[in-house]
Amino acid sequence: MANSHDGNAQVLSYPKHPPKDFSDLAATLIRNGLGRVDAETLERHLEQVGYFRLKGYWYQFLSPSSSCDYKHVLPFRKGTQFQQIWCRYIFDQELRTLVFDGIITFEIYLKSFLAHELSLFGGEFGYTKPEGLPELSFDDYLACINSLRASFTKSNLPYLKHFKRTYKDPLPPYWMIVGCLSYGTLKGYFYQGSPDSVKRKLAAKLHIFNPNTNPEVHGDIKILSNWLETIRQVRNMVAHHDRFWNETSTRIVPKLPKHRSGLHANEWWGNDWDAFRTDSTGPAAFLTMENYLLQQIDGSAWKNKFISLMDRYPEILATEMGFPEDWRSLALWS
Repeated sequence: MANSHDGNAQVLSYPKHPPKDFSDLAATLIRNGLGRVDAETLERHLEQVGYFRLKGYWYQFLSPSSSCDYKHVLPFRKGTQFQQIWCRYIFDQELRTLVFDGIITFEIYLKSFLAHELSLFGGEFGYTKPEGLPELSFDDYLACINSLRASFTKSNLPYLKHFKRTYKDPLPPYWMIVGCLSYGTLKGYFYQGSPDSVKRKLAAKLHIFNPNTNPEVHGDIKILSNWLETIRQVRNMVAHHDRFWNETSTRIVPKLPKHRSGLHANEWWGNDWDAFRTDSTGPAAFLTMENYLLQQIDGSAWKNKFISLMDRYPEILATEMGFPEDWRSLALWS
């Protein structure tokens, strides 16, 4: 029976899919042309990962379909081997781990920067007063302080437990409270509530510039804010084990600095991003952004790990991830 989720479009009920044993699922895949794998091994992998999750990695190996609902369907294209699918799954797993590792490095830097700058701006307990986070509305500030109190109360971090036992202050200073905050809370309240001078300083530290050469306003807050939100989206994806290596959602595509031409075009950092201005899909622009930020914080350590990962999986085409053919020679990666 049809039903409506949004009040306008009519949608169908989910079709019946009686659950099957892993042995039955493995047999179905082998019967449909999946080669170079025995039933027992395939069954074990399906149990380990799940049929539906692994399906995302074999989709591109299915036969073309004329259906308007699915571009590819069983059987598999001739010559498809299970190792091709499993290789992509393991690569994606390693890629997500590396992406998350880089985000952790950036998140710790962000906590350190905001704790330091906001304490200089409003004192070590500045966030306990609305004027300490001047860019928050009053309602957002109330939500902020309630969230911080809840995080502090629930935290079992040793130094926060010591603070609770030792001091009468209801909340700890910036450099302690940031330790128990999620990335979303840190971004949504401490970064968002920061005065523009702090945001511009952070942008400049990370080499995120606008064309204005005045050092007081040279940091580009718009791009920085977009990048922080894009990081939040990807952080959630990789933390929840979503497929990432060929993700096409626009939510993981960062805003890029504009292209400039003219006298000083060669000196403009934004032109280095020209290779990612097309409608290419995949996580390439995000990975390039992550590398760019981490270069400012930690040098080439993360970049070297990413290149090593790509070298270990030559069967994974960088172009399938949205990279241009010559991505390694780009200024952002060389």
